Amino acid sequence: MIYIILYMVLGTFALLDLIKNAEKIKHILFWFFVLVLIFISSIRWNVGTDWYSYTDYFSKVESYVEKPETNMMERGFTYLNYIVKVFTDNYSILLTLIAILTIGLKARFIYKHENIMLLSLFLYFCYYMADIFAVRQYLAISITLWSIPSIIKRRFIPFVFIITIASLIHVTAVFFIFAYWIYPMRFSPQLIYISLSVSLILGFVDIGGLLARLAMHLAGVDSRVGEKLLFYNEETLDMSGNLYVAFAIGVAKRAIFLPLFIAFQPHVAQIDRAKYTGYLNLLVFGNIIYFLFMVSLPVMARLSTGFLLFEIFVLAYLVFYLKDKGLRLVAFLVLLLFGAFRLYNLISVYYDLYVPFETIFAPTDIIRE
Repeated sequence: MIYIILYMVLGTFALLDLIKNAEKIKHILFWFFVLVLIFISSIRWNVGTDWYSYTDYFSKVESYVEKPETNMMERGFTYLNYIVKVFTDNYSILLTLIAILTIGLKARFIYKHENIMLLSLFLYFCYYMADIFAVRQYLAISITLWSIPSIIKRRFIPFVFIITIASLIHVTAVFFIFAYWIYPMRFSPQLIYISLSVSLILGFVDIGGLLARLAMHLAGVDSRVGEKLLFYNEETLDMSGNLYVAFAIGVAKRAIFLPLFIAFQPHVAQIDRAKYTGYLNLLVFGNIIYFLFMVSLPVMARLSTGFLLFEIFVLAYLVFYLKDKGLRLVAFLVLLLFGAFRLYNLISVYYDLYVPFETIFAPTDIIRE
């Protein structure tokens, strides 16, 4: 029920982005909704995909600090847990801190997109449940978002510093280093389509998987990155259903959206066009990674997550900059339907882990598997 309520409220007020003279109320509502999301994330209990592994890690974090060779988590995330554990055994305190950082950092970045802040917040919920169930990769992605200003200003040292901090939370953040060169480039639509098509074909015949395994072999499977990737891949394969079906659905959705995003570039106002194009570049790169590895080595597709996030901004800009009011309203209604479909798919995959939503005020003894 809580997911439906959040969807309806955020979806309804997202319409304000398409209404003139609503700036003041938009700012107030935006931060009110962000506080609500942080609060909900903070009070959750025994719910979410990684609940047991993360609570167990928190309870044993002192032993991982004393014996780092037994620790499978990144050092930054370890010490985040450890600092909280030193002061309290209350896991909800850690949840609150992670919620403030993960949701707060993303919200502040979204807030900078004043024209589409509520549309983006709505899509953030539909795509990622607004990080209510934040894990360390989502926290790392929140940190990497703050490297975008350094990319725009071409300040490489601050950019690398931010990526380094993020990688201490989740090692996959290192891959975002490519964003520094990809964001400002200008690609022709033909080159984008060719790149996507080639990556799709190579991924389907397992070239991406072979290259990834070769790279891990050359690096040594005992290396931290290689070891974690192999561990995650086994976990992903265990939890996934038919990967070919999931891949087919993913390709079909992208076959509709990406051409729209690419064709819409000239229709974005000059003030936002460079940003739109930069986000589109990152999104396309993320999709290339997705195509290359989703079938053969699904865990590698996780490297695309930090890039695919930018779809919420590109999609919001597309709806916002439609000139015809009637068409814009139709697009908004389609967006609501798509958001509902996206959210439903997100929850249904791990329905028993998300429903019912438990809180610290009314915990139960439900065993979620």
